[in-house]
Amino acid sequence: MTANNRKLYSILGVAPSASDAEIKAAYDSLIAQNPEGSPMHDSIEEAYKVLSDIDSRAAYDITGKSRLTPKRRHRIQSNGLDKARYTLNTLFLAGATATTILFVLQLSGALSSTPFYWVCGASLLVKVAEYILRLIP
Repeated sequence: MTANNRKLYSILGVAPSASDAEIKAAYDSLIAQNPEGSPMHDSIEEAYKVLSDIDSRAAYDITGKSRLTPKRRHRIQSNGLDKARYTLNTLFLAGATATTILFVLQLSGALSSTPFYWVCGASLLVKVAEYILRLIP
């Protein structure tokens, strides 16, 4: 039986008000008595993982369920279309930065308006292309 189906505090034999040190001591004692491969080992490991982490313990105390799912990674597995979108979005941001700089130079009178219009137009075309790629499933 997994720790999700039983009270995690009772698996470790501690009260819900137990301190981190008490939880660690109970875990160490139980793991010494239940080596890997014993029926209770996995339940003890899971209970300790939930109760030793402050966020997991708080979520368990509120919901009564443990959330031992792997944390999401920031990078998502992407296909070629996602990479193209990312590249186009990066190019748009670079174009937007260049547009801003050229706009300031144009306002100060140090530059004619032609480079500003070219960079602004190119940047917008890149963004339109990125939006079109979003339409492709």
